Amino acid sequence: MDGHIAVISGGTSGIGLAAAQCLARDGWRTVLLGRNAEKGQAAEAAVPGSTFIACDVQEAASVEAAAARAAREGTIGAVVAAAGMYTEGLLENVTDEEIRTCLATNVCGVLYLLRACIPRMKSHGGSIVTVASDAAVQGNVQGSLYGATKGAVLALSRSLALELAVYGIRVNCVAPGDIRTPLLAAQMTRYGGTEDDMAAQYPLGRIGRPEEVGEAIAFLISEKASFITGSVLPVDGGLTDW
Repeated sequence: MDGHIAVISGGTSGIGLAAAQCLARDGWRTVLLGRNAEKGQAAEAAVPGSTFIACDVQEAASVEAAAARAAREGTIGAVVAAAGMYTEGLLENVTDEEIRTCLATNVCGVLYLLRACIPRMKSHGGSIVTVASDAAVQGNVQGSLYGATKGAVLALSRSLALELAVYGIRVNCVAPGDIRTPLLAAQMTRYGGTEDDMAAQYPLGRIGRPEEVGEAIAFLISEKASFITGSVLPVDGGLTDW
């Protein structure tokens, strides 16, 4: 990648870590953003040539500082906005704090990251991939807050694709279904259900693996996708085609 680096929020676990591993295989040096130093060190060990930078995407100053440090590691040629959180519940029961936290992570976190990285990409172009959800394209019961945040990511990605095309920066979005990640495990612990319950909802009869989303992200970043921008790629085993 000629000294270019890929900056990945949520890069220390789940989809973000899987994307980093796929990109490293393709020759990218990756910068992994996350809040937990222990997870960051483990992720560095799992991704050849990677660098962990502590970052809280809910805090604009933290994201700007991380982007500045990342730019000292190399030329930012790709960004993956994978940091996110999940919540569910009827809207009438959602608390103010749940609304603030979900918006701060899933929407503001993406806005802060891209706002910090885009000026550092304009001179040479590049590729951005955001991570939304099947909840961004179809309604889910008890998913109004989460779906709203992921719908915002999808809409943001489409608008940015138009804004940044003149700079040679492509922007695309992946919309995963249920993926076997620590986030999903925490979701099942908090709200109940099993993988088998979820798998029964999918035409392919199973939930996804992190590397399957990672491969989709790596493809969209690669030159194989050089004429693709503004797209939303479902990685959901056919869930949204029911």
